[in-house]
Amino acid sequence: MRYQDQLFQQRENALLQSARQLFQEQSWDRVTIAEVARHAGIGKGTVYKHFSSKEALYARLVLDCSRQHLAEMQEISRTAPADKAMRLVIRRAFELLHADPLQAQLCLLCDRPAFQERLEALYRDQFIELEHQYMTLFSGLLQNSFGLQLSPAHCQHLLWGVEACVNGVMARIASGGFAHWAEYIELDAYFDRVTDFIIAGLQGQAAALHTAPALSE
Repeated sequence: MRYQDQLFQQRENALLQSARQLFQEQSWDRVTIAEVARHAGIGKGTVYKHFSSKEALYARLVLDCSRQHLAEMQEISRTAPADKAMRLVIRRAFELLHADPLQAQLCLLCDRPAFQERLEALYRDQFIELEHQYMTLFSGLLQNSFGLQLSPAHCQHLLWGVEACVNGVMARIASGGFAHWAEYIELDAYFDRVTDFIIAGLQGQAAALHTAPALSE
């Protein structure tokens, strides 16, 4: 790699790390590009050589981390016993988010329509491609875990339910868990119960859809 390219990558990494740290300290809408640049020790004008906007910077944080999570879950899918892979993937997804609450917050932020509308097409397209990759993983897990042949449309309908549950877990993690509740709820037990709920729902709905007429794509 050329020296200039190494410097470019170093500056970009410094900006991403600074943005993460600042976002942990205050809400994202209060953080400015100038603050990120100052924290990273980089001129404000240089930031725009890497990211066109604050939204682009945060989108990059989510995309990078989500791709790492996806790679780990794809490996689980490849190596785990077929009847256990779905459960292991879902449970691992919760563990990864729990280990990095900021990622949960950023994912929820980047999923907002208003946020997506402000993104340039380059990043919107990357989110769409990432969604397709997760859908491919999920579809494969469905077929292998339950031994059923389901259409892409049926898989999509099942994914809606999983997405709703996962988004709920992300919101719970992003809000700090159950510390403010009168009744103590341990997060690992919560993740287990939600995973059980998802698996049971998928099993029942997948069996029902398998015998239903094919949906139009």
